[in-house]
Amino acid sequence: MKMSAIFFLIQSCILFIFLFCNSVESSRGDRSSKFHHCINTCFKGCDLDEYPGKLPIYLTLFWWDCPDECKYQCMHNITQSDVRNNRPVKQYYGKWPFVRFLGIQEPASVLFSIFNAIGHLLGWKMLRSTVPNSNYSMHLVWKANLVVSLNAWFWSTVFHTRDFNWTEKMDYFCATSLVMFSFFTCLMRFIGLENKCSCFLIGLLLCSIYSTHVFYLGFINFDYGYNMKFNVTIGVINLLSWLSWCLTHYKQQPYVWKCAFVSFGVFFLLGLELGDFPPILWTFDAHSLWHLGTSPLCYFWYSFLADDAKHQLSMQKKRRKSS
Repeated sequence: MKMSAIFFLIQSCILFIFLFCNSVESSRGDRSSKFHHCINTCFKGCDLDEYPGKLPIYLTLFWWDCPDECKYQCMHNITQSDVRNNRPVKQYYGKWPFVRFLGIQEPASVLFSIFNAIGHLLGWKMLRSTVPNSNYSMHLVWKANLVVSLNAWFWSTVFHTRDFNWTEKMDYFCATSLVMFSFFTCLMRFIGLENKCSCFLIGLLLCSIYSTHVFYLGFINFDYGYNMKFNVTIGVINLLSWLSWCLTHYKQQPYVWKCAFVSFGVFFLLGLELGDFPPILWTFDAHSLWHLGTSPLCYFWYSFLADDAKHQLSMQKKRRKSS
């Protein structure tokens, strides 16, 4: 397949995603007078020694308090009324009305985030058992990528367990670090770690971009739309870069189909991040399904890394013999 065909396919998919992804209900449930009347009435019971003033232990363990409980119950009472009267389901505080499980706000996203973390751990174990020799050039880069990935999925799990301001920021910042570092690994594979000066300058540039991004969101304006555009832009550039690398190496290294498969898989799953819909069974929304879809891709990615490590070791051996 020619490069022009690859770019045409990617551009067509981007256009498809933006044209056909479901739109989000624009009205905010937490701004409605009905919601404010409900929570203000509920707040009057917060001084009682019984519910809602006193919550079960399984809720307090996850830092639920009376005001949180009032917001949760009012949100679902109004949502049930909306469904009965065929009104659109609204978002509250920027999130869909999920049914919690033992105090966990978004159980599906929590479970699927854990799946991804396990996928990376098992993938790394497979890589180390398949290629016990760690002298190939990209070993430390992939090891660092594992740490960045596990950190991102840890904070994803924490945030979806309980949505606080600080857990939200940690989830967003660490997710961006994963996107940026993935792009860094791609560039390192492109130019080769032998070019130390180029590697250093690229790393410095990406660190500067990431630091500026985090500073802007953390101290100037926590702009959800800007953050989404930033991550999607870097992510798509990263996927295009990997696909172009696969295209130029598939004849000499047939195993690169695994890398291309993961890149296309992530790209098509990206539609779940750009689109949105009320949660199925009040549990499975587009974001949780995105997490579910990315977890099995870990196997193919680490299988690609194992094959690529073998190739690097083989090339290093040939260079030593010829020198």
